Amino acid sequence: MISSAHLKFWRIVILSCALAIAGLTACSDRAETPAPQAVTAEATETAGDNSGKVAAAAVRELADEIWASQLQVSTYLRLQEGLPIEQFEDLTLEQYHADQARSAEFRNRLLQVDASQLSGDELITYEILEVQLADNRANDDDYWLTFDITAYIAPYYFQFASQALAGQQISDAAAAEHYLKLSNELADMIDQLVAKVEGQVQRGIYLPKAALPSTRATWSGLQSALPAGMRVSDERLAALPDPERDSFKQTLEELIETRVNGGLSRLLAALGEEYEAQAPEAVGLSQYPGGLAVYKRRVSQETTLELSPEQIHERGKQAVADISARMAAIREELGFEGSAQDFLQALQSDPQFFAESAEEVEATFQKYIQRIEPHLGDYFKTQPAAAYGVRRLPLASEAGMTYGYYNPPTVDDPVGYYNYNASGLPTRNLVWAGSLIYHELLPGHHFHMATQNENKSLQEYRKKYSVSAFTEGWAEYAASLGIEMGVYETPYELYGRYIGEIFLASRLVVDTGMNALGWSLEEGRAYMREYVIQSESEIASETLRYSTSIPAQALAYRLGYEKMWELRHRAEQALGERFDVRDFHEVVLSDGAKPLSVLEAKVDRYIAAAQH
Repeated sequence: MISSAHLKFWRIVILSCALAIAGLTACSDRAETPAPQAVTAEATETAGDNSGKVAAAAVRELADEIWASQLQVSTYLRLQEGLPIEQFEDLTLEQYHADQARSAEFRNRLLQVDASQLSGDELITYEILEVQLADNRANDDDYWLTFDITAYIAPYYFQFASQALAGQQISDAAAAEHYLKLSNELADMIDQLVAKVEGQVQRGIYLPKAALPSTRATWSGLQSALPAGMRVSDERLAALPDPERDSFKQTLEELIETRVNGGLSRLLAALGEEYEAQAPEAVGLSQYPGGLAVYKRRVSQETTLELSPEQIHERGKQAVADISARMAAIREELGFEGSAQDFLQALQSDPQFFAESAEEVEATFQKYIQRIEPHLGDYFKTQPAAAYGVRRLPLASEAGMTYGYYNPPTVDDPVGYYNYNASGLPTRNLVWAGSLIYHELLPGHHFHMATQNENKSLQEYRKKYSVSAFTEGWAEYAASLGIEMGVYETPYELYGRYIGEIFLASRLVVDTGMNALGWSLEEGRAYMREYVIQSESEIASETLRYSTSIPAQALAYRLGYEKMWELRHRAEQALGERFDVRDFHEVVLSDGAKPLSVLEAKVDRYIAAAQH
């Protein structure tokens, strides 16, 4: 959604399998039956020739092994699971090759499973793995045409590493040595990114000029922040004898000065005047050799659909036209005679859509929550047990975040919260606050993520599995349910919902335009200016993100939403009076996130079963 796109993207990327670039394979039409109980290896050995149990056990074993592999390499996941941090990420081409080889090994094992014998959760797990491990012909172009150094990617590598270092207990000489090992690996990550920039330059690959100012600012900021975060206070070193403490501090300081500061200086130097002179004015992946093929693979990965950039571009234009017509009808209803842009300007100057305090922002969200709560039982058979709420972001986080983000319940914090931004209130328009909270909290992210985590039949792989097209597609679909529920009570509130919709639809046009169809950065920005309420600085940031940093990621939101509605309409038409929206939502949500192709196969099985 409009909120926290950058942060949510990185949660999703890291939670996705780091071992493969997901492709897309068609799911076969198999009958679904109730999920079997978990089968142990011992049970399969004593059960005789029971191919169903053998296949189910093989799928579960493979999923467990993939989850263990993810835990081994992801600092983020280990922090989330409360596990000790043994190593940091390896960002080299060699590791990329090793990940591809490991994925191929997993893929070959999956091919040995007799999928016709699967049902229930194991069938869904198999289909997810089939998509995730598919051979989509990724090659070294996919590595070299990923710009890890941008403001939207680089900080997260070091955020998690810094968080891990801050949590290290230094209780003895072995722990001190481990801290130094991890600090060296953090410096290794910087060196690896420098080497990648140098490798890109050797291949004639340069970050577009427009992205250089924010990228340099990011690395200058890291140079200011990382050393301070790595240094250890005397209190944390109190358990060490004085000589060991002094030796540790001296060794760490030398490491920081030579390897960390030195590496950051080398990276900034690599992005200097000579680099800028070679950097292209154009943006988008298709300007690079092999770039269009890379973009198409990313489209497949992010959307989990088989759509070409041209098809998505046209769908985006059609969606923008449809939403624009609905918005025009509301302006006519209100008696407004100016243009769409005139109306947006009027909204920006209308005091009824602005809060004067954080408490007023929170009260606005609570108003919409209380309004939708009485309708939820009519749309959902089951609701997550975890409580939910809203709370303000930490003040230190607000300046670097445009909106806010949803935090799912955890053992330490069992409430699902939407963390909202209450800074800059004179420019923070709340006309679309209802759509925002229904996307972020209920029945959006909270209903999805808490339900997924509370499903005790799912393996850890499935509990933690995430894919943007489902996660954001569901949240947008959930926010749109408010229209038929009647909880957007005024024309302005409904207009606010459409403001969110047209922003996401415009991204289909702009992302594909800049990455596949030769649009310039200014063409992308001009298109967005025509339709969205975001400020000039927000449009500038968004278009840079689509075209220079994480191409295709922005496509998942609207396309996921459209697929959810397509499947619902299919079920309504097929089942007629037998259709129950609560059953449909149970089918979609009960077992968590899935690629859209897998969701479609499951819904088709649900329709077939309900027709008999």
